[in-house]
Amino acid sequence: MAITMAAPREFAAAYLSDGTVKVAGFDVEPAWPESGGAAPIYASAFKEPMYDFVILPLSNFLIAIDKGLPLIGLPVFIDVFFPQLGARVNKDAGIESPADLEGKRVGVRGFAFNPAVWLRGALVDMYGIALEKIQWVAAEPNSLSGVDVSRAPGLEVETAERPLDEMLDAGELDAIFWDRGGPAVTEHTATLFADPLQEALKYHLLTGVQPLNSLLLAKTDVLDANPGLGQAVVDASNEARDLYYENVSDDEDHMGLPVKWLRSNGLFPHRNGVAANRTSLEAIVRYAHAQGLISRRYEVEELFFEGAK
Repeated sequence: MAITMAAPREFAAAYLSDGTVKVAGFDVEPAWPESGGAAPIYASAFKEPMYDFVILPLSNFLIAIDKGLPLIGLPVFIDVFFPQLGARVNKDAGIESPADLEGKRVGVRGFAFNPAVWLRGALVDMYGIALEKIQWVAAEPNSLSGVDVSRAPGLEVETAERPLDEMLDAGELDAIFWDRGGPAVTEHTATLFADPLQEALKYHLLTGVQPLNSLLLAKTDVLDANPGLGQAVVDASNEARDLYYENVSDDEDHMGLPVKWLRSNGLFPHRNGVAANRTSLEAIVRYAHAQGLISRRYEVEELFFEGAK
């Protein structure tokens, strides 16, 4: 029976999805839901994973590890991003700088939504924002609906009554944290940062972090039953990534980021691997723990299959 692996039909994973790159030595079948994008995969990971290899956002992954689910990470990062691009404010909310978020109502697509975890952490690191002084408003359903997710004392979360972008436009929310490039700016809204790309670069240069959006996980029993499979999947993913960087045009974008900008600032090519991403992995572990999403600060090596580099 073939081993099934989630392979999105975009970025480097597209070369696995369409069969251009295969996992050497193993019968691995790429798969992807016909509808719903990654959402069904995310939901299944906390019950019965849809495939032998699944993908999860980094924050969901850390919560799954913290809950002791029979999953283990592979240092294959499907996509990278900067959450600074997805932050929007209502023009009448009086938010002139990140410090003005304190005392405001901020919408997130789930409290543990990966871009929100990253951006909250970045705001603390860069501006000393007191997260407990913000009223968080979470959309439902989201990628962790039905999962018991903890949070740090003092962080208050309401449930959104309707779509976040509509609430922001109507002034019912003062700001929202979104994914990719964020929702379209309207006559009533603006970006939190005057120059989101410059803010993203500033964060990267000061911290060394390039935020990771999602990664590949495996069922632990599948790896145990197939010695060498984990590294074979990493090797195939690296081959697919090389093809992606050879072929992606400067005119394209990656998670809302212009490829030309990424290349010109040394952010592409971005490599897989534990060592290459240690700084970013340590940052998201620190952020998730500080926000109360996980019970302790994990060592990076604990998150991945034995021998992963």
